[in-house]
Amino acid sequence: MDAIPRISSSERIPMPLDPYIISMKDLRTIDIARDIRAAVCMKSLGFTEWTAGTVRTWDPENDKEYDYLEYIDPVAAANSGYPRTQPDPKLLSPKTPAGDKRRPTGEERAAFNGSASQTSTGRAVPEGGCSKEGARGIRDEAIELPVDARALAVNSRISARQDSRVTAALAAWRSCMEKSGLRYPDPVIPRQNPEWASRKADAPAGAEEKRVAGTDATCQREVNLVGVYKTVRAAYEERLVAADREKLAAARPIMEAWVKNAEAVIAAAG
Repeated sequence: MDAIPRISSSERIPMPLDPYIISMKDLRTIDIARDIRAAVCMKSLGFTEWTAGTVRTWDPENDKEYDYLEYIDPVAAANSGYPRTQPDPKLLSPKTPAGDKRRPTGEERAAFNGSASQTSTGRAVPEGGCSKEGARGIRDEAIELPVDARALAVNSRISARQDSRVTAALAAWRSCMEKSGLRYPDPVIPRQNPEWASRKADAPAGAEEKRVAGTDATCQREVNLVGVYKTVRAAYEERLVAADREKLAAARPIMEAWVKNAEAVIAAAG
């Protein structure tokens, strides 16, 4: 493994699996198209009030790429608390279905999730329900994805988190936090404190959040926690790429085809 650099910027650090992973914007396009197709299916079964937003399994708030650790600027954290970002407008299509506040009926849910084989009027429900029908035509069921690059990326995060070099850095971070009277077993816990985790990006942080965030960020930088974690994770990703390079290369065009299919569904919906 290469020498561990000291991280002092929130600029994204490239990872070996990046070239094989489609963007969050592309994933959102697939989700939107799936909801549109599912709504068409539901309407064909006679559920005329169903919209593409009646049941939505995604949330614009979750569009940010996630990693176990990201660099937090100590000065900014002390002044403004933990970073909060607005949903990326590039990930929101003009045709993004608005969330439907109407609660679906029991019969609608059964048709959507496939727990019923037919409706009360005798119309046959597609196998897997309209939820699965929504994915058909976007993801070809006959073509199996050779490997899921995002799943491998998750594996790299888990492996890095459990690596002795990262656990040693975490122990040093905990010791630093305890000097300020803050006892947390893991950096994820303070930033997800329910007292401030739900705070919107445009809402000001409270004094306690600023204190904890500033101390957390200072301790992370002091022990170079992000630098250790990112370097170790990159090493695990390099191994994963080396082991599955051909499958990863074959998977990319399949996912790109899904995106094109989804774009066509959205365009046809007008």
